[in-house]
Amino acid sequence: MKYDVVLKGGLLLDIQNRVRKFTDIAVQEGKIAALGENLDGNTVWDVSGKTVLPGVIDMHVHVTRDLGGQAGYYMSAASGVSTMIDYAGPVSDILAHVVPNGCGLNVGCLPAAPAAVLGTNPARKEVRAFLESSLRDGALGLKVLGGHFPLTPEASRFCVEECNRRRVFVAWHAGSTENRSNIYGMREAVECAKGYRLLLAHVNAYCRGNCYSYLEELRDAFQMLRDNPNIIADSHMAVNNGTSGRCTGDTVNDQITQNCLRSFGYSTTTDGLEQAIRDRVSKVIAPVGVENKLLEGAEALRHWQRGTTDVHVSFPVNLPMVAAACLLERKPGSRDFLIDMAATDGGGFPRNGLLRRLLCYYKLGYLTLEEVVYKCSTAPAQVFAMPSKGHLGIGADADIAVVDLAKGDAVMTFAKGRPVLMDGKVVGRGGTLITTPEGEEVCRREQIPYQVISPETGRFYQKEGD
Repeated sequence: MKYDVVLKGGLLLDIQNRVRKFTDIAVQEGKIAALGENLDGNTVWDVSGKTVLPGVIDMHVHVTRDLGGQAGYYMSAASGVSTMIDYAGPVSDILAHVVPNGCGLNVGCLPAAPAAVLGTNPARKEVRAFLESSLRDGALGLKVLGGHFPLTPEASRFCVEECNRRRVFVAWHAGSTENRSNIYGMREAVECAKGYRLLLAHVNAYCRGNCYSYLEELRDAFQMLRDNPNIIADSHMAVNNGTSGRCTGDTVNDQITQNCLRSFGYSTTTDGLEQAIRDRVSKVIAPVGVENKLLEGAEALRHWQRGTTDVHVSFPVNLPMVAAACLLERKPGSRDFLIDMAATDGGGFPRNGLLRRLLCYYKLGYLTLEEVVYKCSTAPAQVFAMPSKGHLGIGADADIAVVDLAKGDAVMTFAKGRPVLMDGKVVGRGGTLITTPEGEEVCRREQIPYQVISPETGRFYQKEGD
């Protein structure tokens, strides 16, 4: 038969189905329809000399106005991503912009439980009401944004417990009103999650040497993960972070920004942040064309002041050696990774390029190509209960990345068979919301394309350990 799309002659790598061979791959109605030789299609792409992988899933990004910005859709698509999970929301922002700005991507959302709305110590019933409202609006669960805008430990634990009760996802950027975003905050999050499932965001960010030696912090972080298999973690590989530069009077609002200022010897005041920008220690994130860029010096200062400080800033606080260790560490006596998933914490924050960064470790011999695929596609698909993604088996969603290994990056990507990236240029339009059954009604009402998943069926809830 003649298929909608055929990619011809590439090296197909599908670790879930244990396929590694040169073959054509055919797409019909958004699904993988056939593998084999001499397949014919209405649209045929010659990908000989390229490697064909399952679509990249960046499971931790920011693409809403509150964190990162809507340019993140374009920036993620340009980096070779097919699917992403926004780790803050609000989900109303995703609903409003996934179609006009989505660049063809599949997008899910874990909205933050906002201290600005709930207060820092909401009661369980308030957390429950926020969760139920978020699920009806299309969310996949909740995120505790403890590092930036913390809740009390008790309220944070309510978020974990209520999400587990509803069998939906819950993530935590470690930190609370009692502990900051550091190794002590991580320990607190792990303790609060005892007996429950939790996605622990970017472990590398808690091992910066802010409390004691970064090597000892890393040792302790790894031990916590070994001792608590109920925790599923991710890490990223960027040196620069993204945080709020907003100030009220002489006060820097965001606790992460305060942490960064302290680590570089500046006061946690408006004047301190201004001086850090003047000294080019802090950069400012600003829209430049269709992307967000890092501005420095006088240009950065003008943008920060023009925005009355309500813009995002970036500090070089993450340690490359810690990122490498988090990416590569194995479980004792095993080839299995201690930290299954890699992400960027990017999107609107200009630190995308998940596949490109992982392929650098492949070129150095630290990761196999199969392990690259596992980190950025197969593992997140399994954890986030997306059985039709993360592989290229017959009937799977036609989420595909075509990679030029010589360039070390994706040159062509598809989401459900629709082109997202062609010859390195973003061509995708629209978007698909990944939601739970509770979110179907709002998607139908708002006429948003959607895909339903059941969080309790994924590895998040099937992982061994309590």
